[in-house]
Amino acid sequence: DTAQVNIQIREELIYYIPNSFTPDGDEFNEQFLPVFTSGFDPQDYNLLVYNRWGELIFETRNHLVGWDGTYKGNLVKDGIYTYLVEFKSSVNDGRFQVTGHVSMLK
Repeated sequence: DTAQVNIQIREELIYYIPNSFTPDGDEFNEQFLPVFTSGFDPQDYNLLVYNRWGELIFETRNHLVGWDGTYKGNLVKDGIYTYLVEFKSSVNDGRFQVTGHVSMLK
C-alpha cells in the first residue's frame, strides 16, 4: 500500500521591533530598524519616526534602511521617539500598522 498527503506550509508573519538603539559610532546597534524574518511584502512597507511634538523626522519605504538618529543632517537629542510601521502580509494581503516608542541613547 502507498499513501500520499500534500501538506501546504504557510509562511508565518514574524517580526521584531527593537525598543532602543545607540548611534554612538561603535558599530553596534547604530540604527533603529524593524527586523522582518518572514511573511511580509517588502514592496509594501513604510517606517515613520516622530519626535515628541509629533513632527515627522524620518520616513522610509525601504525595509533595509533604518533611522540613524539624525534629522536634517544633525544627530537628535537622547530621548524617546514614536514610530509607525505599516506593512502588508505576503500570505493574505492583510495590512498592519504597528506603533510604539523607541529610545535613542548616545
